[in-house]
Amino acid sequence: MTYSGFLLLFLALPIALLLLVLRRRLTRFHRLGLGLVCLIAFVYTTPWDNYAAYKTLWSFDPAFVWGPPFWIGYLPLEEYLFYLAEAVFVCLTVVALARVRWLAPEPDDEGRS
Repeated sequence: MTYSGFLLLFLALPIALLLLVLRRRLTRFHRLGLGLVCLIAFVYTTPWDNYAAYKTLWSFDPAFVWGPPFWIGYLPLEEYLFYLAEAVFVCLTVVALARVRWLAPEPDDEGRS
């Protein structure tokens, strides 16, 4: 399976389903938080991931990623898309799970959650 196929199957499709389910529940606050998490994931992950690829701690088989015009630094574009898609998926999953009653914290004796 190609990296882009993996992204499509395991991240893009679940994200699309979550967006469909949550379409009326996502607020401006959620979108702002999602953007912030994506920015943090990108800024935090890019340097060490590029360094690891530079030091050949891992590599990307050209047969399974988009070609050199789509490489940024030592990483294929799919790797950057993975950072962002994974952050979006996790954020949407948290929003979805927050709606599940049995996962909600029980109020303490003073009525706070």
